[in-house]
Amino acid sequence: MIAFAHRLCALKKVLYLHFSSTHSGAAGYLSDLAAAPWANRVHYHFSQEGNRADFAKILRGYEQGCHVYLCGPHRYMEGVVSAAEAVGFPEETVHLEYFSTPDVPDYENHDFILRLEKSGKEIFVPADKDAATVLAEYGYAVDLKCSDGICGVCQCRVLEGEVEHRDFVLSQKQRQTTMILCQSRAAQKGGVLTVDI
Repeated sequence: MIAFAHRLCALKKVLYLHFSSTHSGAAGYLSDLAAAPWANRVHYHFSQEGNRADFAKILRGYEQGCHVYLCGPHRYMEGVVSAAEAVGFPEETVHLEYFSTPDVPDYENHDFILRLEKSGKEIFVPADKDAATVLAEYGYAVDLKCSDGICGVCQCRVLEGEVEHRDFVLSQKQRQTTMILCQSRAAQKGGVLTVDI
């Protein structure tokens, strides 16, 4: 988030950074935030010090071009997302980064095929491997960071086929055309996903 804020400041964009913690003594990065050229845009919320973040008040209402980026525990982010929805933020304008992978359903993995649009090559992805791993085994460079579907680094455009989405980063709109290679799979056993590789 600090890197995002530096970039937005460099681009002369409007930004507000809201920092929440239980109390100031437990908070990290306070000196970094105070020294930033955009320090006047930082708002602190320490719940045990009587200024818990009021998400509905902070977000107020959606304005064209505004986005919300957040990182934190799952419950905290659920509160922000609910508040953003309530005041009219479209789903694709709310971006989440998790500290750790949320609880996931007991998915049943199955084999499927990746069809690579650029070469027409078909690659078999067995039930015990993910698409990112198999692509790497075949020599295709796939950027990876988390391997848990929470960062979005390995997203890939899907041109055809039904995807079982298992990520925590794509909006419903993005899922119409994109998949996260480290987690998501074809929705059906033996299904074929044509991807922009």
